[in-house]
Amino acid sequence: MPFFERAGLKLSYFEVGHGPPVLLIHGWGGRARRQWHKTIAALHRHYHFYALELRGHGHSQEVRDPDYDWQDLVDDCEALRSLAGCERWTVVGYSFGGLVGLHYAALYPERVAAVCAVSPMMVPRSFAFVMRHLRLPVAWLLRLARTLPPSLSGKLAHNVAKTRLRTLFHTVDMMHEWEPKTTKIPPSVPVIILIGDHDRSAHGERILGVAPRVEVRILEDTGHFPLWQQRQRFVRELHEILALHARSGA
Repeated sequence: MPFFERAGLKLSYFEVGHGPPVLLIHGWGGRARRQWHKTIAALHRHYHFYALELRGHGHSQEVRDPDYDWQDLVDDCEALRSLAGCERWTVVGYSFGGLVGLHYAALYPERVAAVCAVSPMMVPRSFAFVMRHLRLPVAWLLRLARTLPPSLSGKLAHNVAKTRLRTLFHTVDMMHEWEPKTTKIPPSVPVIILIGDHDRSAHGERILGVAPRVEVRILEDTGHFPLWQQRQRFVRELHEILALHARSGA
């Protein structure tokens, strides 16, 4: 996977496809290719996808003591847009990546044709408490999950455990402290929230505060993982959203 540099870090990404430019931002503890490859395989003939690996995830580097904020993560995305050479693009983010995408639309609305937040993750207090105050046992469990085969640790825990621990702890703090009403997306940017009707991590009623107008699409019989639980339905919905909003970035 190619890299680009920003703020002293090498950040990994890949691109594939033909058509209007679309930025894909993976979720918490995820990796770009693992989370998006099925979606890209289905839609790459229609859109030019750029899939970024956020700081500390996958092959992207991380600072020794993370203290960055949403602006820093958005600026990483903006640096990739500049490298891609497109004036505007549609932004699609999953889970934690959905929150990054919403901040991107608020901070650089002139660069975002539309933003689609898929299952945007709102961290419950109990999870944030465990990650903040029980870091040593959590770190031990994650290191153990990293060494075990997925059949024993579980695929989700195994994949999340491959992310740098300091990244996981810091980004949980970011999600826990975020208040949607502080992220003001102007009405000029279409905002689409795509969530499962059984998703306990994405609190759609709170997310609505990010913009004056928000379109909410519900995926029935699915939870926080529509990319896997309802893959074909998810791809159809995303294709419909992109067909309406994605435009040439030239």
